[in-house]
Amino acid sequence: MITETIDREAGDSGKGFRLQLIRAIKLMLQTIKQDANTIFFTAVENLEDVSHHTIVDGEVSNYYEEDKNYDLKGNFTIFSPPVTNTLVSFFDIYVDQFRTSNNVYLGFYTTRNIGKERKSKLESGKEIALPDEPILEIIQSLDHASDETVSLVKDIVSEEYALQYKEKKTSGNLGTLQGLTVDKFKEFLSTILWHFGQENEDELKQTVLKDIENSPIHNNEHIGKENIIFCLLMDKLSERQNSKNLVDKLVHSSDVKLIFKEAESQIPDESIDPTWRHIAELEKDVTDKRNLKEKVLSVIEVISDRRIKQLARKASASKYEEREADKSFLSLKYRIFEACEEYFLMDGYAAPESGEDLDAVLNKLVSKAVEDISKLKTDYKYTISNDKTIEGIIWNLFDGCFLAFDEYSDD
Repeated sequence: MITETIDREAGDSGKGFRLQLIRAIKLMLQTIKQDANTIFFTAVENLEDVSHHTIVDGEVSNYYEEDKNYDLKGNFTIFSPPVTNTLVSFFDIYVDQFRTSNNVYLGFYTTRNIGKERKSKLESGKEIALPDEPILEIIQSLDHASDETVSLVKDIVSEEYALQYKEKKTSGNLGTLQGLTVDKFKEFLSTILWHFGQENEDELKQTVLKDIENSPIHNNEHIGKENIIFCLLMDKLSERQNSKNLVDKLVHSSDVKLIFKEAESQIPDESIDPTWRHIAELEKDVTDKRNLKEKVLSVIEVISDRRIKQLARKASASKYEEREADKSFLSLKYRIFEACEEYFLMDGYAAPESGEDLDAVLNKLVSKAVEDISKLKTDYKYTISNDKTIEGIIWNLFDGCFLAFDEYSDD
């Protein structure tokens, strides 16, 4: 019979969530480095903060980790609530998982260090004798842990367990915990990997970026794109974490390899023209709400509906292309806007009055934009920048209220 325990699947999705994501990426990359062919499934806030399941030669190993991202003003002791709460949660996992597998491992990762206990009594009033060394240091390696110390830890965990289940209809695995011998409780403690004084989320990110660079699936096409891969992995984990189905929360080893493959065609952020940020600012200043058709008809009295529809299709196609492209497309759009404005502000510009005039203006706009982009490409990379794309962006700019044929003629 399976014992009913407290539901701990969903933790605080805000605090420390970024650290959980980065730790999950770290574990996935570690597994790939050990053996790129290993199959694994990884998730955040599935059972614990991070769960990482690997399959090697048909054997499944399950690793569950709690991540505690705290400031460095204090240290943890065996009595710290995050520690005792984790031990209770870990014991429930231990009892449940060991019904089906012996390959269960637990981990506690925190930015804080270990402190020395000061208590002389448990919450029940029972007097205790503390060892000379901090208890958390002792249980990190149980080889020299005395039975007295292990028994004390068991009492501390049992007391916390009873407290957590006090208002529940079930007592969970409390009876099992209290009935364990010292040796059996030591077996439970031996499954826990303690990581104190570890990197915070910003420091860990830098380590993970190095792991990406040194990964066996990293190749020449990934050079300079490590941050792109990191962001794609973060997005994948975040996206899956929002799934309702527990299985759908898992990121598969094949997902990671596909992300590396996807990154091969991405442009490194440092190579992207930074002017993509200005497009949003331009949109705020828009006052001319006319669409492409209205702008053309404002200067050309006679033009076929077929021609108008053709121009509208080009503008529409460019907008679709913009939605599917990366930031470099927005940079290209901004640079083309600048080129068009420069052309319109040149002495001698006159608004087109016929279809032939419209073609002539378009050709000059495309030529000016192509010339400017060719110069910029010595410093920046654009995913696409061919003449047809540039022409489409120009019509996109007219339809999107950035440009107008008559605006400059009136100045």
